[in-house]
Amino acid sequence: MSSDDHLNSNRIRQMAALRRGAIRSRSYCVIALGGCAVGAAEFVFDAVRRWPVPANFKGVCVAIIYLVCAVGLLGLGGFFLRLAKGFHREAKQSVMPPPTGTPDFSQLQDGSQIAKNLEDM
Repeated sequence: MSSDDHLNSNRIRQMAALRRGAIRSRSYCVIALGGCAVGAAEFVFDAVRRWPVPANFKGVCVAIIYLVCAVGLLGLGGFFLRLAKGFHREAKQSVMPPPTGTPDFSQLQDGSQIAKNLEDM
């Protein structure tokens, strides 16, 4: 990549589109994570509610299936959480390349010329 590539307007548009896409994907992952958490909570609630007081085989099996589904949704929520973290890192990544050399401060002045210019007025 040449030194002027980061100033190219097409490159800037492309990087902005990639950043917006990463932010949008992160939002979708966070929404999916919330859905998985709510779904898992619903499954746990239904499993507890459906647990038969006099234990019968069918009721226990249904409650266990609900609990297994809740664990599956929690695992899927963890997957969406990892995806969201990756998209967050991608969205926050700096577009500008790091400087290659040390800056040249030799032409900078100390500011005393401003006071001198004011005195000359």
